[in-house]
Amino acid sequence: MTGSARPVVSGVRHAVISGCRTPLRNGEALVLTGIDDVDWASMGHAYTESATDVPDLLRGLASDDPAERDIALDGMYGAVHHQGDVYDSTVACIPFLFELAAMEGLPDRAAIVHLLCSIAGEEKPDPEEIGGLFEDEEEDAAYVQHFLDAWAGVRERADAFLGLLTDPDAEVRAAAAGALAHVHPDPVRVFGVVRERWPDEREAGAQRALVNAVGELADKHAELLAEEAGRLLRAALSVACDPEARLTALDELAHSAPRSLPENTAEIALGAMRHAYERKAAVAEAAVPEPGRPRTDTMVSYLRELEATHYANADTDETPGLLRRLHRRLGDRTDIRFPLLMDQLGSPDWGQRMAAINMCGEVLTGWRAPDDEPVIALARQLREPELRLNKAALDELRHLAPIAHVVADDVAAFVEEFSEGVRSHEKGLGWEDMAIGKAIDALALQGDERVLGALESMVRRLPDPPRNLERWLTALGRDTAAELGPVLHERLAALGPDDRSAAGDRLVGGLGVLTHPESLAPLVGRLREGREGRMTQWYVLRALARYGEVAAPTAPLLRKLASGAGAPVNRLAAAHALWAATGDTGTALPALRAGVESEDASARDLALRLLGSLGPAAAPLGDIVRAADGGARAAITLWKVTADTDEALPRLLHHWTTDPKFRAAIAACLTDMGTAAAPALPLIQAELASSRRHHNDGSATKPRQDITADEELLRDCRRILSTLGGSAAP
Repeated sequence: MTGSARPVVSGVRHAVISGCRTPLRNGEALVLTGIDDVDWASMGHAYTESATDVPDLLRGLASDDPAERDIALDGMYGAVHHQGDVYDSTVACIPFLFELAAMEGLPDRAAIVHLLCSIAGEEKPDPEEIGGLFEDEEEDAAYVQHFLDAWAGVRERADAFLGLLTDPDAEVRAAAAGALAHVHPDPVRVFGVVRERWPDEREAGAQRALVNAVGELADKHAELLAEEAGRLLRAALSVACDPEARLTALDELAHSAPRSLPENTAEIALGAMRHAYERKAAVAEAAVPEPGRPRTDTMVSYLRELEATHYANADTDETPGLLRRLHRRLGDRTDIRFPLLMDQLGSPDWGQRMAAINMCGEVLTGWRAPDDEPVIALARQLREPELRLNKAALDELRHLAPIAHVVADDVAAFVEEFSEGVRSHEKGLGWEDMAIGKAIDALALQGDERVLGALESMVRRLPDPPRNLERWLTALGRDTAAELGPVLHERLAALGPDDRSAAGDRLVGGLGVLTHPESLAPLVGRLREGREGRMTQWYVLRALARYGEVAAPTAPLLRKLASGAGAPVNRLAAAHALWAATGDTGTALPALRAGVESEDASARDLALRLLGSLGPAAAPLGDIVRAADGGARAAITLWKVTADTDEALPRLLHHWTTDPKFRAAIAACLTDMGTAAAPALPLIQAELASSRRHHNDGSATKPRQDITADEELLRDCRRILSTLGGSAAP
């Protein structure tokens, strides 16, 4: 950005800014101390070089006319504090905004307090982060200085917020509590004032604001205030009259000291849920803006109306958000999380249940439930007439397939209702977005053979094969799903050898699972014609490796690909397929050795995985594996190719701790070791005692992860424990 030119004001924005007339306050023109002594003409904002319109905006904030106040506030955010920017006129407004905030009886002062906090910013401005917009260094420095001055200007006057904690206006008190935690330079003093105010505050929103302020102070200044804040938050659980304030206290306590949560945490949270449901039912008929308040063509007015409507809608109150945040802060406190989830899933409020369904999937993919009850409660949502609940539950059951066998009959009954016409079919959606598609997916991922007929129909009729086709067939097993082989074969033959589509790759992957004998020739045909299709070759080579000796006639082509100049991953896949088809290590081992020694991390990892599948046949490369830069993968491969417990076990135990994502693969190695794995017993016991799944690093918001490996890990840990004769507790 060059020069000091500012954008030209638009017609609508100009009307908002210039539409503020000098207001009357109690019949007299408002006078803000010294406002006329400021050289506004020398300043600017987002739309003009001269900020002479700003005094009228400031006076407009104090107007008796609510429409004028909306226009003025919209002008402040739209021009003087445009999109978070700070100008010289913004800084000049600060003392006048404080004066307005202190005018007892002035409506909408809470909005002025929020505006001041926004002007101050989230934290002290970083010149390096803010600067760099202007080529001229002096102009850039001046731009940055406005932010620094605003931060300092609000903080040096922040004592004014202390007095607002006892203001007659509850919204002002709530805004002041947040402002004090946000911008006041003396957190210890603020904490003391908040603590003194707490016993006398009875308004629900202000109570929640005080609790949030305590939590924010404890979070920002843990060394000074964490312990004392914990005591105050625990006291608030019994003192707060508002259930959501108590829920907020739980949330803040879970964040700062989760082990000190009370035994009745779930009861308190559920009380807040019931209160929210009853409150929403009571106001469902009153989804209107503030009575008598005129609507203005401003963003402020629009947002106010939107908030009023949201408050009355059944699925948009604040409680589900508070509960979701509480859940994420509870971490490993599954003794609280799962009982709370069970009750949430039984709420009479479908909106709260919708939020609970989403949280149930998040919790169950990150933590291990003590029993099947959460999954059963999730499946109960399939009995509800509300289709949105059904689809949300099915989405989560798909993620939970390895532990959802217990509710397979419920999902199958849901599918049956659709086939019998009990439930109406959705129109205008792809099958994966329809409830019936989600249900079939959930059953197929469990390997439930009741969906075989549906899968055959889908593979025949859908324009593209389902993306989860290979996973379905793997779950069902080759023998169970063998009848689908001819269907996949027909679809692949219809595509032709020159096809390079994802549809073809999905069909190839499925045929590799089934190892359908008649499909070997078309697979090889795709391989011969796939010189330019890297991924096509990869899928075919992986499928041929599964065919094993049946693919022996392809040996000359595989040998050529393994030693050719193709993509590294395809050379490795060809070498592996060649070994699987012929047992030929003369070509396979040199190719895999080159992969292990590659500087390409992905090629190195693939080579190690493929070497491990060779087992003792790869023993001649033991020294190469020992020296490989492969971390846990190299340690796993070393055991598989050498079966040397003394050498492999210490490495495996080291990576169990340092590389948790490999624990399932390491546990499989320990299972094969038998009693020689005895040194691993403490780790095995600790894993079985842990409520957290091994792939969960404790992040508050992680995407859903496949829990198949974790369930396999638990299975192998139990086997190891049984072999070693240890107890289940560490």
